Amino acid sequence: MSDSPTRPCPQCGYACDQTHKFCPSCGFPIGQISKDTDDPLIGRTLPGGYVILELVGVGGMGRVYRAEQTTLGRTVAVKIVHPHLVGEESAVARFITEARAASRLNHPNSVGVIDFGKTSDEQLYLVMEFLRGRDLARVAYEEGPLPFRRIVDILKQTLAALGEAHHLEIIHRDLKPENIILEPMRAGGDFVKVVDFGLAKMRQEATAPSITSPGIVCGTPEYMSPEQGRGDPLDPRSDLYAVGVVLFQLLTGRLPFEAESPTQVVLMHLSKAPPDPRQIAPDRKIPRVLADLVLRALSKDPEDRPRTADQFTNELTGAMLQIEGGPPSGRTSTQSAVRCPKCGAMNALTQKFCGECGNGISMSAPRLAGTELQGPKITQSSDAVLSRRANKSAEYRVRFPLPLVGRDDDLAWLEDRRNDARTSVCAARVVGDSGMGKTRLLREFLLISAAAGDTVVVTGPDPAWAEVGYYAVKKAISLLAQLPTDGGTTRDWVNSSAEARQGLADVYQTQGSLRPEARLSPDERRFAAAEALRWALTRANERSRGRRIVLAVDDLQSVDGSSRNAFADAIAEPPLLPVLLVGTHVPEFNPDWPTHAAPPRVIGGLPAQMVTKLIASSGAPSSPSLSGGRGIAPLYVDQLLRFMKEHGSGAPARLADIISLRVERLPADARRVLQAIAIVGDDSRVATIRPLLLQAEESRVEEGLQVLRRVGMIDDTEDGAIRTSHPLLREVVLATIPAAVRKELHGLAAQASEGRGAAIEVRAMHEVHAQNAFEALILLERVSAQCASRGDTAGLVMALRRGLELARRELFRGELDDPMHAVLIFSRKLGEALALSGAYIDAEGVLREALDMVGPSGQDRARVLGALAHVAHGRERRQEAQAYLREALELANRSNAHDLVSSLQDLKRAIAS
Repeated sequence: MSDSPTRPCPQCGYACDQTHKFCPSCGFPIGQISKDTDDPLIGRTLPGGYVILELVGVGGMGRVYRAEQTTLGRTVAVKIVHPHLVGEESAVARFITEARAASRLNHPNSVGVIDFGKTSDEQLYLVMEFLRGRDLARVAYEEGPLPFRRIVDILKQTLAALGEAHHLEIIHRDLKPENIILEPMRAGGDFVKVVDFGLAKMRQEATAPSITSPGIVCGTPEYMSPEQGRGDPLDPRSDLYAVGVVLFQLLTGRLPFEAESPTQVVLMHLSKAPPDPRQIAPDRKIPRVLADLVLRALSKDPEDRPRTADQFTNELTGAMLQIEGGPPSGRTSTQSAVRCPKCGAMNALTQKFCGECGNGISMSAPRLAGTELQGPKITQSSDAVLSRRANKSAEYRVRFPLPLVGRDDDLAWLEDRRNDARTSVCAARVVGDSGMGKTRLLREFLLISAAAGDTVVVTGPDPAWAEVGYYAVKKAISLLAQLPTDGGTTRDWVNSSAEARQGLADVYQTQGSLRPEARLSPDERRFAAAEALRWALTRANERSRGRRIVLAVDDLQSVDGSSRNAFADAIAEPPLLPVLLVGTHVPEFNPDWPTHAAPPRVIGGLPAQMVTKLIASSGAPSSPSLSGGRGIAPLYVDQLLRFMKEHGSGAPARLADIISLRVERLPADARRVLQAIAIVGDDSRVATIRPLLLQAEESRVEEGLQVLRRVGMIDDTEDGAIRTSHPLLREVVLATIPAAVRKELHGLAAQASEGRGAAIEVRAMHEVHAQNAFEALILLERVSAQCASRGDTAGLVMALRRGLELARRELFRGELDDPMHAVLIFSRKLGEALALSGAYIDAEGVLREALDMVGPSGQDRARVLGALAHVAHGRERRQEAQAYLREALELANRSNAHDLVSSLQDLKRAIAS
């Protein structure tokens, strides 16, 4: 290896030499990556939190970048339309059509479009899964004639992707080898991704105007069907013609029609009969059954071609059955030379691809060509791939969950905090990134505490992860005081104070003769909820006869704000009871616990040496190279071992990427079931996910659940519910659902949740992601009002921020009648909420944006100016505050807004004092 500086491969993380044009480990074309600091898009953050990192390619409609989804640390691809096309209405319309059509595709063999939109400076963008592989054109060029079995394997997966698209009335219109990406599989063969539906067009029966008008020819001439060349209306058989061209090319090494100009090629497709592939490449000894299928696929009349992708697949399957009826042939010896057979460059023995030209040099490529004809299995569909992976996994056994290692010091620290909780409440926090093992550590500690005789109670986020108000504290109170889930009646609230009873009535929404909550101020409601929790702790202490109580709150960052307030207040003014309150959360979160609480315990990853030993002890056939300055996340080790069983080596270096890759390669049915579980949440059941699985047969749902259990992506709870095996896995699954598919799933979930009377926060979450803007904004406004009345400022800010983000996106999507007015309302309210929380700088930025949108007069401008006056007062800018107030009062008086004038006068007096 050269001593020159290295750079990490964006695909697999391998330390590549600066002189390498291709990654020696995975073959990624790193030489094409641009780090040009003059590119204004490098380093920019798009809506949705996508940070653009590197340019990886340029196409006809736009530039493709590698980007990071910062919320998950996940790699994605971002396509940005060329600036010179933005002004062309037809190009913009075609881009939007591409986004909406492609984001409906939800098949393992189709590239996933997870988001799209427009930036503040009118740049159109498309966010897709980041592919790790080589296109079919490059593979065919570098590896020479491919075995018939491999060709059929690739095209069957391609047809599977096309079949789903055709079912959705989407036609690719530009299928060619460059748009078929191959990723090598450990079990042999390739995993196919069909990309670039940029010329796709949804067939419409009704009156919508045609974007790609009749007479306008779009596509690549060499792969264009006769009807496409004429500009006629297309149906799925046009794509099947292109598959026939690709099949002809892979069998013979050349195209069926070649000429000096594209126009001549199109004319040949229109009028000239295709040649017999056996005559073009006699040395290939192409079986007649394949030759006949190629010629039928290339028929001028669509009626003579296979009618559907499924029919084409069945005919390919039948062809291979006939071909493999004879003795296997074509064995190829393995290659172990370190010199690249293509360019002659010397490469390390461990390299799989030449660092100079990218040619495959490992033993895996020749083995694939020689052994693919062996054995009875002829399909490489995603379902069969998983079956083959399962057979391969028998090579070594790994027992899950993995043993808890490297956490003795952390357990000892928690034990010390437990011993501190002798006479009063002691608080302890375990902090770490997602996947570092906080929950696993907490569970181990709770088992130890329970074995020692402690009363152990665990709570956390609501099952839908929607931050339902009071959910976590309600669960804690029910378990501590042994109350029914609905709180029971006032007779169950033994020895509770008036404030505690009011808090219990508020938390459980109990109706009765108690003081109406409308008469309580937000501060009073917050105090009452904390009193209810203190009462529950007292009841638990009485029941345990003075033994220690351990109250654990997992994933504090996802717990609703009202519950977090109650936990923080109970620590600030603790009852004199032996209680340990332990919480876990991510580093960037602040639960606002009082300063006298113990400093948090920050846990890092496991040392690489320890992980290497753990992997070796698992019986894995190979141990990957591991490194990490802050250690390796235990969840990464878990996912790595599962990946090695399923897919072999070449795992991505980042946790979210390896989870994404495992999810993307699931069988189609299993993946859809997993998506439904992620949408519904941790209380999923067959009955609740079924409405999201349209026309899914019972057996297919059960088969999908069995696959997910086998690969460790779901767990069954004691009460019969189903949930994802880790919150990060759920987040990744949600992030990988194609945009239009996620919209549809959340829409179905919104209907179902309303029907069963789900919490308003759950309904709002589903309506937001379903992009039902009007309903979502109404619900978010109600959620914000509830949060404000409970003294939950964090929840108030979150609800208003989500409303503002949704309203801003509607400026592009155009599904709201007056999105500008919605942006204005939520901007003003968010600014006021941020000011209330003391975030004056953020509040000023939001309010100034709102001020730019309002007219020169009216109540809206007066309200924004009043909010800016409040912010200026908070920042001790008295003269600025008074100037804002003068203008606001003048506008309010002109508008005869008496209530607004009154509130502004109150603010004026507050500033003056």
